[in-house]
Order: sequence, then structure tokens, then C-alpha cells
Amino acid sequence: MWRLTPEGRKYLTEGLPERRLIEAIKNRPQEMGEAAKSMDFPIAIQWSKKNGWITVSGGKIFLTDSGHAALRERDPLQVAMAETERNGSTSREILNILLERKLIEEQKKTTEVSEITQLTPEIIKSGTWKNTSFRQYDPTAPAPVIHPGKKQAYRAFLDEVREELVALGFEEMTGPLVELAFYNLDALFVPQDHTARGMHDIYYVKDPKYGGIPRMNSSFLPKVKAAHENGGSTGSTGWRVPFSERESARLLLRSHGTSLSARWMMKQNIRAPGAYFAIARTFRPDRMDTTHMPEFNQLEGIVLDKDGNFRKILGLLSEFAKRIAGTDKVKFRPAYFPFTEPSVQGMVWHPGIKKWLEMLPAGMFRPELTAALGMKTPVMAWGIGIDRLFMVRENISDIRQLFSQDIGWLRNREVT
Repeated sequence: MWRLTPEGRKYLTEGLPERRLIEAIKNRPQEMGEAAKSMDFPIAIQWSKKNGWITVSGGKIFLTDSGHAALRERDPLQVAMAETERNGSTSREILNILLERKLIEEQKKTTEVSEITQLTPEIIKSGTWKNTSFRQYDPTAPAPVIHPGKKQAYRAFLDEVREELVALGFEEMTGPLVELAFYNLDALFVPQDHTARGMHDIYYVKDPKYGGIPRMNSSFLPKVKAAHENGGSTGSTGWRVPFSERESARLLLRSHGTSLSARWMMKQNIRAPGAYFAIARTFRPDRMDTTHMPEFNQLEGIVLDKDGNFRKILGLLSEFAKRIAGTDKVKFRPAYFPFTEPSVQGMVWHPGIKKWLEMLPAGMFRPELTAALGMKTPVMAWGIGIDRLFMVRENISDIRQLFSQDIGWLRNREVT
């Protein structure tokens, strides 16, 4: 049962402060000082602004279109307070607002009954249930709102994707967030004079500025250097620019999950055929907007297969979009990446913002890359924008919502 607090009874009689405020300015704007004399002004301003009913400019309060519309309708809070006063109940939709504003409070009512309200093993064993009536229940009565603990919605989705890929036979790759340029760029055949190495595309570490290539991987450095300068043993001419081993030692924040693929291909126990993936946090100095953040996740993956080809990549990307995002609205266009050839950019239709989003870049690793790392098997590779796939699946229009602390959104997410 619920009952009005003293403040709730006052507003039931006088009207809510925000309602009285917009009534007062419905015909003309009002000076702030003038309005402050006549009502619970801070509360009136707070809730009128929150409801989008007013704007304040030049010391005056103006009524918005939403405020005019509100005046034409009954106030749902006022209706709920009247209902509480009559019968001690209120609308579930309004309940949390009334509690937040301390306009209602719980009223416990105890009634002695001779009926059985809960059947227990003792009642059944003793046989007392035979001579006692059972209390009737109203299945339509409102139940208390319970918010159980659960995983953050996007975190739960990433765990779901991880479990599905492991079930499909993929092995998970791991690696550091602070990476060497050797793994992040050089081993992936990104030329050392490429614009993607600029300060506008990569977060470089200021101190310490340089790291060291582990001894277990140092033997790959001369092969990578040769691939850059002259193509090495691949028959390619390479980039034909001098290769700086000092530049390979630069420290940076991982700018794509493909650095993990480079690390993994240098491992002695990597298998072919084999399938590997990583859900990798990556960092780029992007301007934050509805589809970009400076920190985001990539679903990195490689498949080593002697029969691997470009057509299989397109099939894999389409299947990922269908199984992870729940959509078959996918289209592909040619793309360029320094480490794959041929390359493709897969795009998925977002129904909420009604536009195609780039999120499925992929291709075949170039021989200059695979040969330098000792790979003789074709390697299919991709770096999927997993954040955006989740946006499509849940019809979220702003990527920042994935990392939001909006408690209402988090509480209302379904537990899967």
C-alpha cells in the first residue's frame, strides 16, 4: 500500500510546482525574479526543464511547444497522486518518479487471517490443510519492482560472441594494449612512411618512447625489413624505402586488433589449418560522435586454410552479420589496406539511423606479410567493428550508449 507524504498532499491540493509555473507563463514569458516569489521555485524550474516544458534566456522563462502541449493534457503525476489518496495504489510507470520526489511513501498494513497463505511441507504432513481454507490471490495485483544484479548489456554480448566462436572451433588470441610498432605496423607490411602512422591516427607513448622486441620474435625482424625494402623472397619489390629498426621499437596504444594476428603468427605452435580470434580493445584519436569513439572494440580474426580464398571471406562476413547482428542486409565494396590484397569493406544497414555503417573490413593477407612471418598457408583476415554490430542488433543509434551509466537503460536490458 502507498500513501501521500505531507508534501504529496500539499501538491495534490495546490498543484505540482512545475505545473503551476507553466500555467503562470502560458500567456507571456516571466522574469525569473517574479516567478521565484510565488511557488516552490527551485523544484518548479528543475522539473519544468527536465520535462522540456521551459527554456530560460536573458533572465526570462519561456514556455516551449512541449509546455503548451502539457497544458492541454491532464498531468499524469497529479492523476497518480489522486489515485494513491483514494485507494493506496498507483501506476507502476509513475511509481519510481513519485518515490524519487518523496511524494508517496510505503504504508504497511497487517491483517490477521485464518486462511493458509503459504503451503508448507509441515502443513501437508500434518493434514491441517484438510480443515483450513486457503487465502485467495489476485494475480493482477501489482508486484514489487525488483532489479537483480546482472552483467552490463554490452559486456554480456561480448561474452556471448566469445562463447559462440570458441564453440565453432576458434582459439582466442591475447596480447598487450601498449604495443610495439613492429607488431602493430611493420609486421603487417604497413610502410614506415604511411600516413596511418601519423599522430592523428595513433596514440604514441611519450615515456618510455621505445621498447624491445622479445628474443623469441627477433629473428622475424630481418625478414620483415627485407619485405619492406625489396619484397624479400616473395618476388615483390616491397615499398622500396629504407626500413628503420628504431622505428619498429616505438611504443603505442594498439590501434587495431590485427597486431594480435601478427603476434600469433610468430608463435611456434600455430596450426594450419586453424582459426583464431580476439575481442580486442583498440585506440585511435577519433573525434567522438554517434558512430566513433577514441576507444572501441574489434573482433579480430584469421583463418589459416590451404583452400582459403576471397569468396570464403565474403561468406564468413555475411554469416557473422547474420549470427551476431541478426541481419542479412549486408553489402560489400572494394577497399584498400596495406596488409591485405584483395581487400573488402563490408557494410551493414542500421535501421535506427537509416544508413550503411562500415564494420566488416577484411581481406587475404599479402605474401609479403605471411612469408616474412613464416606462413606458407593462405590467411583470411578481418577486423570487425563489433561495437557497431551490437548497435545494429539492438537498434542503438549512438555508440556512446554501449558504455553509458544510464541506470534505466541498464536495468531494462533483457538477460540472455
